[in-house]
Amino acid sequence: MNTIAVITGLALLAITMRLFKNITLSLVIAILTIGIILFIPLNTYFSSFYTTISDWEFWKVIITIFSIYLLGETMSKSGDSKRFTSAIKEIFPNPKVSISLMPALIGLLPMPGGAMFSAPMVKDISEDTPNISSKDALATNYWFRHSMEYFWPLYPAIIIVASMANVSLRSIVIYMLPVGLAAIITGYLLMIRSIPKVKLEKSSLLQLAISSWPIIVVIIFVILNQPGWLVVLLTSVVYLLTKSNKVGALKGVLNKWKTFILLLAVFYFKAFVESTHVHDFMSEELINWSIPTLLVMMVLPFIMGQMTGITQGAVGLSFPLVMSMASDGSGLSVAILAYTFAVAGVLLSPVHLCIVLTVNYFRESYSALVKRIILPLSIATITGVLVFMYI
Repeated sequence: MNTIAVITGLALLAITMRLFKNITLSLVIAILTIGIILFIPLNTYFSSFYTTISDWEFWKVIITIFSIYLLGETMSKSGDSKRFTSAIKEIFPNPKVSISLMPALIGLLPMPGGAMFSAPMVKDISEDTPNISSKDALATNYWFRHSMEYFWPLYPAIIIVASMANVSLRSIVIYMLPVGLAAIITGYLLMIRSIPKVKLEKSSLLQLAISSWPIIVVIIFVILNQPGWLVVLLTSVVYLLTKSNKVGALKGVLNKWKTFILLLAVFYFKAFVESTHVHDFMSEELINWSIPTLLVMMVLPFIMGQMTGITQGAVGLSFPLVMSMASDGSGLSVAILAYTFAVAGVLLSPVHLCIVLTVNYFRESYSALVKRIILPLSIATITGVLVFMYI
C-alpha cells in the first residue's frame, strides 16, 4: 500500500503541475494524497512542519538560494552580468557552446540549487540568440549542471555510495566515469550539435575575470572544502557592498518570495515522507511482492530519487537494503547499478530543487524539460547497466 500511495502521489504531482502550473499547490496535493491513502494521523502533518522549520539543512538551503539570487541580482543591476556574457560570447563565439560550458563549470560545485548560478547568464545569451529557445536554454542549463554528478568525487552522494558499498571512492569514480561521459557526450550531440571554437584575447579574458570574480571565488573556496552556504553568503554580501544599486538588488531578491515558499513546500514533502517511514515499508513491500532482486536494485533507488529529489537522500534511503542483497564480490557492480538509477530518479524528480527553481525561472513546464533530457538520461542509464554487466 505504501508503494502504491507514493506512486499515486507522484503521479498526481506531475499531473497537477501540468494542469495548474503551480508546484507548491501540486506538492500539497501529493502530500494529502499519500496521507489519505495511508490514513496518516493529523498530528504527523504538524510534526513534519515543525521538523522542516527546525531543520538546519533547510535553512542552509534557504540561505544558499537567497545568496545566489542576491549575487545574480547584483550582477544584473551592476551590468556585470552583461559584461560576463559578452566576454563568454567573445571567447566562445558559438552561443550554444557557451551556454553549455557555464553550467558544466558550475557543476563542479556540489551545491543545492546550483543550476540557478548559471541560469541568468544562460538566459541572457539565449535571449540574444534567435535559434536558442527558452526550452533549449532550460534543458541545456539543467543537463550540463548535473552531468558531473555521475562521477565528480566532490559530491556527497558518491562518497556515501563508496562507504556503503565498502569500496574505494577511486573505484566508484573510475567505473561511473563512462556513465558521466555518456551523459555529457550525448547531451552535447543532442543539444549543442556544434564544433567548439575558441578565441583567446587578453581583453576578453580580463573582462571575464573582472565581471565573474564572485563566481570564481565561490568555486575556489568550495573546491577547498569550505561550507558552500557560507561561502556564497559572504561572497554575495561583499560583492553587494562593492556596488551602488544595493536597494534595487535586495528588492529584486525579495520579489522572489514565492520561491522561498516553494522551497518550504519541497522540504515539507521530504520531512513528511521521512516521518511516515514510507521508504522502510516500501522496501519490505517490494521484497514481499517477490520482485526479482535485480529489479529491486534498480527500482528502489529510482523511486527514492523521485520521492526525495536529493541524490544523497536517495542513496541513504535505498542503499542499506540494496547492498544487503549483493553477493560476495558484487558490491562494486551493485553500487554502480543502484547509483545510476538513483541519479536518474533524482534528475527526473519534480521535487528536485534545480527543476523547481529553473522551471520557474525560465517560465517553462516540467514536461518541456523532461522531453529534452529523457534521451541523454536514458543513454547514460543504459551505459550504467552495461558497466554493471561488465564488472
